[in-house]
Amino acid sequence: MADSSSPWWHSLRRPMDLGGACLRAPYVTALLACFAVLTLRSHERIAHAHLWAEDGPVFLADALAHGLGATFKPYAGYLHIVPRLLAWGLSRLPIEAFALGLAWVLLAINAAVFALIARVRCRWLVPHDGVRVLLAVAFCFLPGTWEVMGNLANLHSVLFYGVMLVALQDLERPLGISDAALLLAAATSAGEGVLMAPVFFLRGLLRWRDGQPLRSVLWEGLAAAVLAVPAGVNMVLFRQSGMAAADFTAWPLPRMAEHLWNTFSVRFVLYPVIGEAGTRSYFHRSLVVRLAIAVGFIAVLVLGLRRVPARPRALLLSACACAFLLIPLTWYVRAGAAEHPSFGVFSNPIVMPGRYMLFAFPAALILWVAALTRFRAVLGAALCVCVVGLAFSRWTFEPWGPEQDWTPAARIIRATRETPGAQAEVPINPPGWRVPVHGAPPPAP
Repeated sequence: MADSSSPWWHSLRRPMDLGGACLRAPYVTALLACFAVLTLRSHERIAHAHLWAEDGPVFLADALAHGLGATFKPYAGYLHIVPRLLAWGLSRLPIEAFALGLAWVLLAINAAVFALIARVRCRWLVPHDGVRVLLAVAFCFLPGTWEVMGNLANLHSVLFYGVMLVALQDLERPLGISDAALLLAAATSAGEGVLMAPVFFLRGLLRWRDGQPLRSVLWEGLAAAVLAVPAGVNMVLFRQSGMAAADFTAWPLPRMAEHLWNTFSVRFVLYPVIGEAGTRSYFHRSLVVRLAIAVGFIAVLVLGLRRVPARPRALLLSACACAFLLIPLTWYVRAGAAEHPSFGVFSNPIVMPGRYMLFAFPAALILWVAALTRFRAVLGAALCVCVVGLAFSRWTFEPWGPEQDWTPAARIIRATRETPGAQAEVPINPPGWRVPVHGAPPPAP
């Protein structure tokens, strides 16, 4: 047995020094790292720029047809103001530059949002700057990023997590102008952002209990209102859209509870630690083994979170709970979503690239990193590195689909718009999606 007085004993007990515990510009570092990673992962999409889903028939087509007048036009039951403004701005460029310009702008926005966790304002949650930079980079490798990164159709999902990251910042620092801009962008473009409103109410309550100035408390209340008011508008728009709500609320209670537990266990307990293969293997084990694994992981998580100071822990847990509510909300507003194979028992790796896989994972990863770094910073860093390493098999974001040359599509769009009375439908990705294009009105007789 080693002598407890020996230098070797003390060196073994000394925490590993990762370096980078206090960076000069952690947000800028994370922003550049995330942008570089997303660019490298998207290199094929940049080389073969084209459009995905609603980016063509909804955002581009409406921008070409209505200009700024399309800004407040609802789609699928709610507003998309930021995507429409971006589509309008890029449509002012030569049409040949639209697809590539869209890719660059959106990758920059995605990187800027993911990097928010690295800000100094989040030191109270994860004190080590280097670990938070790694955490921001790990966001870029979570399942679901294949479909979500680099398109307007899924920008609302990224903005939603931007709201969550704003809600997790230090209560000793007031909300800034950039925070307000992000909250407004999410409120008017990501209807699900209303789920984070209770976290801002909690922030206001904590500020009031701390005796902070009334102005600080009111700013938190205003942030919650900014998220809640457009949600009321979206509720009206959803009803007017005629979209049928799903039947999830009519499920028998045992089936509903099982579905919720399986989804929760995958998103918050299993996948962030053991990855895709481990999670699939988990569901092939006996009930006793599954319970033992889940209880063990939850125990580690609880022990780590108990070391997090009370206020950041309360905000983190409330934010994670609100992020999880995004899943049953999706099951309610999108028919058939509750039966999607990315929810419930995780067994099909085909669903990994889909947007539903991203739901709740950023919150879960923050939860685990915050807990593990309270034991040792190296544990939180190792988890982030593992997330990146386990995603190696899906490193590259392949082109959106078979349509990979925007130049012919742009040529058709330009020619159609310049021909009075002409009409065309330009194919985009995925197969079956098309951009309707109309020419100038024919001259009066």
